[in-house]
Amino acid sequence: MTEKEKAILEYIDKIEQFAKKPENGWLLAELERRFGSGEKIDEIYEYCIERVIREQAEQFYKFFPIKELIPSLVEDLCRMERYKRDDNFQDFCLAAFQQVEYITNWFCQSQEFMDLYESRRDKNCCFKDKDGNPICTIRELIVSTSDKEKYDKRKDLPLMSLYFNERIRAVLYFVFFEEKTTKYVFDSKYNEMNELYQCRNLNHRGGELSDYQENLISEILPHQYQYYLKFTGLLFDYIEHISQFMSREEEKGVVTSALPSAIYIKLESGNVITIDKGKLWYKVKTFKEGDNVVINSNRITNEITNIKII
Repeated sequence: MTEKEKAILEYIDKIEQFAKKPENGWLLAELERRFGSGEKIDEIYEYCIERVIREQAEQFYKFFPIKELIPSLVEDLCRMERYKRDDNFQDFCLAAFQQVEYITNWFCQSQEFMDLYESRRDKNCCFKDKDGNPICTIRELIVSTSDKEKYDKRKDLPLMSLYFNERIRAVLYFVFFEEKTTKYVFDSKYNEMNELYQCRNLNHRGGELSDYQENLISEILPHQYQYYLKFTGLLFDYIEHISQFMSREEEKGVVTSALPSAIYIKLESGNVITIDKGKLWYKVKTFKEGDNVVINSNRITNEITNIKII
């Protein structure tokens, strides 16, 4: 949207607010005389708003690394914002959840991610008890049930045969947190996702609610106006972490020169980079010539995000 178009929309907003005042009914009548009924004016205004929302959605997902999902994600983000403006909480939750679902299922259908899960699921997860001992295996964390009989039946299922709340636990653990978190932080993020999942089910699934679901929904609905913001933030946080994870590139190198004011690193590709200031300087100022290092960077922005000695 151009600056001129934005200015026109702002002007329309001001006219609308002015015309809504009781003493200014003459202006609304004049607008209707010139441009048609009030409904027609509303249609034009809604069209302008929808256009702004779509442009914002396209910009938000412009650099999202899973390219084949972008059209569907943009559509659902537009629907989500439309439902929020209409105060349609159930459809808002469905549109927000579908974006999470597309991304989660994409990972769980990826052979690389399935191989990662298969190779790691019997390892101890990163959670520790107060004595520093592992709490559970990754498989026990993902297939989350205290019922041993149910666990034994489900523990060997492939990712896409698990329930959605189990698939999202896998993506949160391996991708969102990259196996570096605490049980409290993990559970807090998962519980937020589960709240969105249960609110989506109000729209998406018929039938009776369990006592747990009914209690959870009864706690959320009286505060749904706060949850518009909470679920929007939850979605954006999920997208940001997924993007960072998938945009990261890793390359090894060796320090070829270490000066008081800069270090030079020759990468395996043959390129030489210089680090002399900025947020990474505190990490590299103690490096010595000959140190082997690994560098993480963002493949979209080419910004170096981390560097460490190996």
